[in-house]
Amino acid sequence: MLLLELWQIIFLTFKGYKIGKSLVEENSRKIVENIYAEAKKYNCNIIIPEDSNVSTNFEGTGKTKKQDTVEENEIILDIGPKTIKNIESIIDHSNTVLWNGPAGYFENKNFSTGTTAIAKKISENTAKKSLISVLGGGDTISAINKSRDKFAFTHLSTAGGAFLEFLEGKDLPGLNVLK
Repeated sequence: MLLLELWQIIFLTFKGYKIGKSLVEENSRKIVENIYAEAKKYNCNIIIPEDSNVSTNFEGTGKTKKQDTVEENEIILDIGPKTIKNIESIIDHSNTVLWNGPAGYFENKNFSTGTTAIAKKISENTAKKSLISVLGGGDTISAINKSRDKFAFTHLSTAGGAFLEFLEGKDLPGLNVLK
């Protein structure tokens, strides 16, 4: 599973990378420690961005930077080309992808490259029947629709939080009625 969007910033912070003016949730360290412990327990790899597309504001254009070169006045707004290639390779070697959340600030087309590239790769592999793809979250769907490309996915869920809770095994009243 790929953890993107806000979580990528939290993981970068946890690993000691500078994130400039990027937003990060307070008190997330314990959550990340638990995620790493669970990943180790189940032999899962957590991939964090190698490079990012950064800017000094949300309306601007971006420039690609390695994670260790982000400056204090910059905001990480998308994943960079090396990270995109890495994620595409992971998708190519996967049988199932669960995706919840865009890879960047897709509202500005300058920072939608990562999200669009991931959507295209997942869609290509789904169309070739080499991949089961499950996408969740209103922002994910919004980002895909904004691209105006035609994509093929196995399942789309607009309820991101409920999607994640279902994956956690929690009871959801709307689904319980259908059982």
